[in-house]
Amino acid sequence: MALNRLFDEFSTQPVELRELPKGPWSTPLSDVIPLLKIVCCADPQRLLEVGSYRGYTALLLAQHMSENAQLVTVDQDERHGEAYRDTAYAEHIERRVGVTGTGVLDDPDGSYDFIFLDAGHQYHEVKHDTELLLPLLSDTGVFLWHDYANWGFFRPVDGAPVNGVPEYLNELSDDIPIAHVSGADLAIHSPCWGSSQHDRFRNALMHNEGTAWETEQMRG
Repeated sequence: MALNRLFDEFSTQPVELRELPKGPWSTPLSDVIPLLKIVCCADPQRLLEVGSYRGYTALLLAQHMSENAQLVTVDQDERHGEAYRDTAYAEHIERRVGVTGTGVLDDPDGSYDFIFLDAGHQYHEVKHDTELLLPLLSDTGVFLWHDYANWGFFRPVDGAPVNGVPEYLNELSDDIPIAHVSGADLAIHSPCWGSSQHDRFRNALMHNEGTAWETEQMRG
């Protein structure tokens, strides 16, 4: 999917990286930059990040969302959020500690217009979290999954691949519109692509892109 066909001014939308993410589980910059551009273009007012780790992606999201927006971060490790905890952005971030499905996300349906899921990656984990979070997405919101990639498939844990994100989302795409973000390890969904914005969604899918000199494919 070409994000520049979904979001006006996506290609030229500037983003600023003031501090680089730290730690092996932090979202790579090749995936962070598209996230930030989406936030700038879509201007969501209620954002949710599940699987927040040390908080570097959350800090960058807070730096690029509008002044009135609010970000909720969730992680089962009580240490999460070091990146933003002592900054001015902390007042715009609600930090929650807990495991999904245990009451940590008891928000009403449709509460968020931007959801980023980067938590457990095994098939049953991403399925559980996705089914829990999808009802929380507004009708015009966007849902993004990280690690739509084939790493870990041949390193099973208890008989299941370490990363089951692609397998599960490929199955889910039979029921709802989901696309791989070209040039990134992200997948994206919006409920409106199945109805009012269906033509825009279809136009953003990349088919017959031509040669390397002609393609619009993003290179992360």
